[in-house]
Amino acid sequence: MTITSTVKIGADLIDISKPCDVVTALKKMQLKLAVGGVRETVRIDGEEVTFMRANDRRLASLIAHYESECARLGSGKKRSRFAKRFRFT
Repeated sequence: MTITSTVKIGADLIDISKPCDVVTALKKMQLKLAVGGVRETVRIDGEEVTFMRANDRRLASLIAHYESECARLGSGKKRSRFAKRFRFT
């Protein structure tokens, strides 16, 4: 039995060994949740109930985790500014 490292997030098939790709897919999912894009409708005896599945706090912590993993790998590193010192003698 082989274990694959790909997972489906929304409509995207993502390799979880690439944290930067996971961050992008999770952020897309967070946007869908924020605008109400994930809904389920249940019909029981002529009545209709719509549910929205969202756990934004947990999703935000997942995004933070994968952002730190991405930054640790160096591909998500932000460029920092620095100054060089010199003297005239």
